[in-house]
Amino acid sequence: MQLTFSIVAGVLVVGFLIFATKRKWISWKGGRGIASVTAFHDLQTEDKQNAIEYVIEDKAGNKMKEQESGEKK
Repeated sequence: MQLTFSIVAGVLVVGFLIFATKRKWISWKGGRGIASVTAFHDLQTEDKQNAIEYVIEDKAGNKMKEQESGEKK
């Protein structure tokens, strides 16, 4: 009984996601992805948040230097 309910629920969720994509309620191409990244960030401990921020800032700094010099790595 429990397994049957889980399977039916899973099929309904997948069906809804397909339907919502066709109706353009959901986009898998990005745009709204920042919300999920922010939610992930907020759920982390403070040390992990600081580490994530450091890595993002480092990557942004490297990309800015790359753009200023006109080189691609």
